[in-house]
Amino acid sequence: MAVGRGIAAGDLVAGYQVGALAGRGGMGEVYRALDLRLERPVALKLLSERLSDDEGFRDRLLRESRLAASLDHPNVVPIYEAGEADGRLFIAMRYVDGTDLKALLRREGALAPERAVAIAAQIADALDAAHGKGLVHRDVKPSNILLDQQGGREHAYLADFGLTQSVSDAGPTDGQLMGTVDYVAPEQIRGEQVDGRADVYALGCLLFETLTGTLPFSGASDVAVVYAHLEQEPPRASERRPGIPPALDDVLARAMAKDLGDRQPSCRALVIETRTALGLVRPEPVTRRRIALVAIAAAALAAAAAAAVVFATRGDTPGPAVAGGSLVRIDPATNSVTASYAVSATPGAVTTARNRVWVGDFRDGSLWRLDPVRGDLQRFTTTGEPRDLTSLGESVYVAGDGETIVDGTVTRYDALTGTREAAVPVLACSVAAGEGVLWAAGCPYIDRLTTGPGDIRVVAARRVPFQQPQSAETTRFAMHDMAVGEGSLWVVGDPLDRRVFRVDERSGAIRNITLLPFAPRSIAAGEGGVWVTGPVDDVVARLDPRDGSRREMIHVGRGASGVAAGAGAVWVASALDHEVSRVDPATGKIVARIPIDGSPREITVGAGGVWVTADAQ
Repeated sequence: MAVGRGIAAGDLVAGYQVGALAGRGGMGEVYRALDLRLERPVALKLLSERLSDDEGFRDRLLRESRLAASLDHPNVVPIYEAGEADGRLFIAMRYVDGTDLKALLRREGALAPERAVAIAAQIADALDAAHGKGLVHRDVKPSNILLDQQGGREHAYLADFGLTQSVSDAGPTDGQLMGTVDYVAPEQIRGEQVDGRADVYALGCLLFETLTGTLPFSGASDVAVVYAHLEQEPPRASERRPGIPPALDDVLARAMAKDLGDRQPSCRALVIETRTALGLVRPEPVTRRRIALVAIAAAALAAAAAAAVVFATRGDTPGPAVAGGSLVRIDPATNSVTASYAVSATPGAVTTARNRVWVGDFRDGSLWRLDPVRGDLQRFTTTGEPRDLTSLGESVYVAGDGETIVDGTVTRYDALTGTREAAVPVLACSVAAGEGVLWAAGCPYIDRLTTGPGDIRVVAARRVPFQQPQSAETTRFAMHDMAVGEGSLWVVGDPLDRRVFRVDERSGAIRNITLLPFAPRSIAAGEGGVWVTGPVDDVVARLDPRDGSRREMIHVGRGASGVAAGAGAVWVASALDHEVSRVDPATGKIVARIPIDGSPREITVGAGGVWVTADAQ
C-alpha cells in the first residue's frame, strides 16, 4: 500500500519502519512509524525533496533540530532524531495519539473560553521556554498543536520545533517565508530580525481564532492576507462572537501590533491578560491552617491518622497570589500523597534541611520555605532567579541568576530562620552538596565552594572537557545537574553532551566518563547506585558507583524528570503521566506508581517524606 510519493508502508527510513500517512503539509509528510531499535512508535516527518535539496536549509534544520531536542518541556513534542536518509531530511518525534487543534476547530468551531485559554496557556509556556534558549518557533498554528487526553486533562503539545530558527538568525531563511500566512508576524514578512515576539503575534492570531471560530485576517489570496498583516488593524473579537467582552479586543490588538515593541513581552503575559479580560482569573486560594482528619478506631485497635491535603501560607496572614503550582508530600511508608501546599505557578528545585523544605521557582524568581510540622509556608524575595537548590548541615544553598552579576550567584541561607548569610559570584546552573563538600556547575567549569561560616569562596575550579572533535552537534550549553553520594561527585551533561562524569568529590579530578544512549536530565546518588533520568526515552538508568558504568535501563512514566534516592527507594517524577514511580533499587522494578495532581518536576527525600514540586498543568 503506497502511503506517499516514493514511500510505502513497511519501508525503512534510517531505522524507522514506515506505517500509515498521518498528515501532509507544505513542508512534507508525517507518517506513523516504528523505531526498530527501541521498539517504540514515533511520528516520522519526511521533508519535501525541494527542501531536502536546499543545502542551506538542510544545514540549518539539522543544527536547529539538535537545539530543539534540548528543550525539556512537557508541552513540546520531544525530538528523538533529525538527519538525512536517501537524500531526504527527516525528523523523528514522539508519537502523540490524539488530534490536532486544526481538526478540533474544523469539527467544533469556536471553543469555550475556558478551554481556549487552557490550551493557549500550555503552548505559551512551551514557547517561553524555547525563547529562553534563544529559539523562535516561527510557525505557531493550530495544525502544529497536538491534543491528547492524560488523566482526564486535555494536554497540548507544540510540534515542529525542528523547523524553528534561533534568534541569532535574522530574517527569513534563504529568502523563504518561514511561517503560515494566516499567523505570520509582519517582521517575518518584511525579512527583519525576528525574536520571541513573532510567536506572541502568532499566538494572538491563534487565540482570536479559537475564541471566535474565524481567522483574524482573510482574503481571496495569500497576497491579500499578507497585506492585511502588514497594513490592516486587527479586527475586534467582540464583534465576531457575541458574549466576548470588549476588554479582550485591546489585549488581542496589542498581541497583533505591527510594531513588535508594542506587544506583550512574553506569551505567558498574553495569556494572563486574556484570562483577565475574559473574567477567568483564578481566585486566590483560601489561606488556612493545616487541617488534619484523625480517625480513631475502637479501643482494642490502634489509632490511625490520615493527614488531609493542605493548602497553607505562613500563619493566618494572606500570602501572595499563586497560580496553581504545588509542593506535594508523599509518605514513603504508604506510597500515598498526604499533603499538598500551594506555591507559585512553576515550582522547580526542592531540597530539605533541618526539617524544613525549600522550593525555588526560576520563572518568577520566588523562594519558598515550609515547616511541615506546623504547616507554615513562607515566600522569600530573592536577589535573582533560583535555578537549583541544595543543602548541607544547617544551610541551604541557592544557585541562580543575580540581579547585577551577569554569570549568577550561589547564596547561603540559614535553613531554620531563612536568613540570607552570604553569596559568591559564580556561574551556577546547578549545585550539589553532601559528605562535607559543596560544588557549583556552570560550563565548562565546576567550582568547589567553602562550606563554613563567613564568606563563600571558591577553593577549587576544574574544567570539564568538551567532546572531541568539538562541533555544534556535541557542544553542551551547561552541566544540567549534579549529585554528591556513593563516594563521588556526579556531573551530568545536557542533551547535546550525553555524558556523566564521576569526579573526586574533594579534588575535582575526573575519574570516569560514561556516555549515555539518551539525552539526560537529572541525576541522584544513593541506595547503592547512581540514577539518571532520560525524559525523551522515558527511562532512568542505573550506573555502577564504582566506575560509573551503565548497569541497566528502567522504563518509567512518560517525561521522566526529577529523581531522588532515599527512604529505601528511588523516586522518579514523570511530568507527562502526572505520577511518581517508586523503584526498588535492588531489583530495578517499579513497585508503586503514585498519582500527582499536576505535572511533577523535581523531587527530594527528607523532612519526614518524599517531596515533589508540580506545575498546575
